[in-house]
Amino acid sequence: MISIKSVTSNKDLPHHGLSRRSIRSLLKKGGSQNACAFTQAAICYLDFLSEYFYLTGYSDEEERLNIIQSTLRDCWKYAPYIRRVSDFERFLGVLLEKRSFPLSPEFEFPHEKLGQLNHTQRFLLVARTFQNWSYRGMHLATRIKKHEITSALTELKCILTGFEQQSLKTSQKILLLSVNDLLEGKLKPRESMTIEKELIEQPLIRQFKADWLSYRCELAEFKQQACFEQSVIDSFKERLIEKFQIVPINQPNFRDNLINQFSFTRIPTG
Repeated sequence: MISIKSVTSNKDLPHHGLSRRSIRSLLKKGGSQNACAFTQAAICYLDFLSEYFYLTGYSDEEERLNIIQSTLRDCWKYAPYIRRVSDFERFLGVLLEKRSFPLSPEFEFPHEKLGQLNHTQRFLLVARTFQNWSYRGMHLATRIKKHEITSALTELKCILTGFEQQSLKTSQKILLLSVNDLLEGKLKPRESMTIEKELIEQPLIRQFKADWLSYRCELAEFKQQACFEQSVIDSFKERLIEKFQIVPINQPNFRDNLINQFSFTRIPTG
C-alpha cells in the first residue's frame, strides 16, 4: 500500500522547523511593535507565499519578492490584531485572495492545469500538498468547513489529473472521497486496507489514485522552481526589518480587540 502525505520530506518541515508555539510567541512580540520578532515569524511563510505567487504567474524572482513584501507589510501594519498563528494564516488567506488575479500563467506539460486554478484551489494546493498544513489549519485559514475540505481536495486532484468524475455513480463518488483521505493519510490502517480492497473492483478509481501519486512526484520538482537561495532569503529578511521599522502600526479598537480574543473575525480591511 502506497500513501504519500505531501511533497515535503521529513527533513523539509513546515515553518522552517519552528513550532507553532514559537511562532505565536514571535507574533505576540510583533504585536508590541517588535519588527525583528515579527519578521522571524513571517519568514516562516516565505516558501508558502513564494509558491502561491509563483502559481499566479510571478515567475520573476524579484517581482515575486516585491509582492511578498507588500503582503507581509500589510500584515505588519495590523500586527496587534493577530493573537494566534491561525489569525496570521487567516489574514494571509484574505490578503492573498485580494491579490489572486493571475497574470495568465502558462505552465508546460504536465502542469498546464495549474494556471486554471482559482484562489481557493491554489491556496489548498500550496497549504496541503506543498506545505503539509493540517485540515484544521486549512479550515481556520479558509473558513471551509472541515467536512468539506475532503471534497475540495478531491476536486483539486481531479482537475490536476484530468479525471472526469461527473459520470461516476454515487458509490464511486463516495469511494473517490475515501481515496482522497487515503492519499492524505487521514485513514486508520484498517480503513486503508478496506479502501485498497474496494479499489480492486474499481479500475477507474484505482487509476485516479495512480495518476495522482505520479503527478505528485512531478509537483515535487515543480515546487523547487519557486524556492529562493539562502542568500536571497537572508537579504530579504533584512529588507523586511527595515521596511517594518518605518511602517506605522494600526491598533484595533476595544471591540475588535475583545472579539478577536475568541475568534479572528474582525479582520482589518484598510
